[in-house]
Amino acid sequence: MLENLNIIDDFISLIYPKICVSCKETLLKHEIYLCEKCRENLPRPKFHINIEESNIRKILYGRIPVFGSAAYYLFHKKTGVQNILHHIKYKKGKDLAQTIGSWMGYELSTCEWIKDVEGVVPIPLHPKKQLERGYNQSEEYSKGISNETKIPIINVLKKDIYTTTQTKKKRFERWENVKDNFVVSENVSQYNHLMLVDDVLTTGATFEAAYNTLVKSGYKGKISIVVIAMATHLI
Repeated sequence: MLENLNIIDDFISLIYPKICVSCKETLLKHEIYLCEKCRENLPRPKFHINIEESNIRKILYGRIPVFGSAAYYLFHKKTGVQNILHHIKYKKGKDLAQTIGSWMGYELSTCEWIKDVEGVVPIPLHPKKQLERGYNQSEEYSKGISNETKIPIINVLKKDIYTTTQTKKKRFERWENVKDNFVVSENVSQYNHLMLVDDVLTTGATFEAAYNTLVKSGYKGKISIVVIAMATHLI
């Protein structure tokens, strides 16, 4: 029976070959979502290993007292990483988001700064936008991280204002677009170290708004930030 299923899978693969989300080349049988070449060669920062070298801490200095941080990829337009992000957000790519989250979580599990993190907090989507998309890519990424690190997901942030896309907005416009978007759904003063998770870091406006909302609601603990990718202009 299993042999017959393998034959069927091989036949389907000949007609509809699975391709690498990044480079669009045909995947080998053992490869999932990304080919080995892209897994090895796509630009990756490693500052999660040494928190003092974090570019995320530097870009958010004076705005958020970032403790630990991580980005799985460096993002630049018209690259394989852009293809990955596009697939995750617009092509039902929640499984890919979870997979990359697991890869990130595996690496984070060896970092000292993550040892006392009490909750993984996905940056939320407005319910209407999540209904349109079918999922929140940041939450799917968080699930992968949580599965590997065993840190629970706590959805303490909610988004109650529907906003337009941030893609073409300048820094101040991004801030205006999100500054009052978030509300806190439970008592956050009980936590001492939370990790905010989103898909992309460009200006940091979303994280700043989320952090300010937590603080206004009584949060006094450490904050760490993890993303799938950060823009190369922040390096």
